Amino acid sequence: STANQVTNLVTIGKLARNASVLPSTVHYYVKEGLLHDMINNLEFFSFDQTTVLKRIERIQMLKEQHLALAEIREQLLRKTA
Repeated sequence: STANQVTNLVTIGKLARNASVLPSTVHYYVKEGLLHDMINNLEFFSFDQTTVLKRIERIQMLKEQHLALAEIREQLLRKTA
């Protein structure tokens, strides 16, 4: 519902805290094309937190498997295709 979506809108800082990463990590993931499709406008800092948290968890898991960013991007594209 629209009301539920509004409650999931958060700042990059809050999202980073909830994902246990630094805000600069979130910005870096956007810059590297890992979150750009989910966070459209970094000036307004609003997006669906649940969806983005799941993506960050997946990125972190793939990083732990020692995948390069290009490989992570490819894995993410495959999952969304």
